[in-house]
Amino acid sequence: MLEFPGISRKHGISGGLMRWALVLIAMTSVALMVAASPAPALEKGLIDDRLEHSAVASQRAAIIHEIGPRLRARWVRLTVDWATLEAKRGTYSPSVVARLDALVDGLHAAHVKVIITTYRMPTWAQNSHWWKHPPPGYARGPQSFYAIRSGALGDYADLGQFLAAHFAGRVQALECWNEPNLWYYIYPQRTARDANYGARTYLAMLRAFNRGIDRAHTSVRVVAGATAPLGRNDRWRTSPQKFARYLKTHHAAAAFDVYSHHPYTTGGTRHPAPNRAPNDTSTTVTLYNLNTLLRLFPGKPFYLTEYGYNTRPSAYFGGFSVTKTIQARYLKTAYSYARRYKRVKLLLWFLLYDVRPASGPAQYGTYTGLRTSRGSRKPAWYAFRAIR
Repeated sequence: MLEFPGISRKHGISGGLMRWALVLIAMTSVALMVAASPAPALEKGLIDDRLEHSAVASQRAAIIHEIGPRLRARWVRLTVDWATLEAKRGTYSPSVVARLDALVDGLHAAHVKVIITTYRMPTWAQNSHWWKHPPPGYARGPQSFYAIRSGALGDYADLGQFLAAHFAGRVQALECWNEPNLWYYIYPQRTARDANYGARTYLAMLRAFNRGIDRAHTSVRVVAGATAPLGRNDRWRTSPQKFARYLKTHHAAAAFDVYSHHPYTTGGTRHPAPNRAPNDTSTTVTLYNLNTLLRLFPGKPFYLTEYGYNTRPSAYFGGFSVTKTIQARYLKTAYSYARRYKRVKLLLWFLLYDVRPASGPAQYGTYTGLRTSRGSRKPAWYAFRAIR
């Protein structure tokens, strides 16, 4: 019980003093509750292509305002196209860096934390052996998905150092590549002599990236993985399980702080809800069986750096789509279900706006947005805003 100077419990308290005592008690209780309020166990975030590609500063500012103050997203994931940033070896494009600076500063001012993800291999960094052995449908010559050559690993370390130092205090995490278990980001995934070519290549990149970031002496977190949800363990796709097991077996955990995954429901899944099992749990990792990856890296936090449901068929997601009403329902279910995993700290929804192709069939767009490509809010917009 609280006591106040000059007030005797034996003789009681006057009405005025009693009211004052109750006010002080109430104020103390509120202060204690505020001080003890923890950050959310699972934070929410967004990704938006318009934010990165718009040439109009006012449009970018409006999107940042919507992401932060209006939708209360705590994180944004930005991508850095290495092939564009360093088209000429040893020279970082001033215009690309300036664009990133403006985005990061705007997000920082809106109290939104930032992950930067690197992807797309510069021509000079590619293993030119693969130029003569392209995947079907591609001509011979450079492609941004070809595996890195060993001589460029030092350059990738330099990129990690540059990003960590340049954005020190403004960017909270740097993610090593995007969906490296898919051929479109590292090709090939498998060769006649090496069943783990994609994972082996990625491990070398991760170690180099981490080494460069360490040289910057900042507190930025190194994020590894960013794996796609499905793989058949062929030349094109490695399952996230096999990919992660290779990293674990070869002691990759020493080279990262956080592991990341994209637990989309894949096309053709019989029961598409976030809390339902995929058709084949041996080749696919969704929210339902995320423990498959969590067990491999005990003690490491996890970020889910892409997630979403299309509201019209998209070829990039196997033609799978749901209604707008179900998208909103699944969004709420996903955030609720992800909270079951105590080490999952972040779930980023992909995207804020749908992306419709400028020309060609509509199926080559992405329709996971909280808004349509024309800006109309979907029910998922309100569902996302309501999540705390």
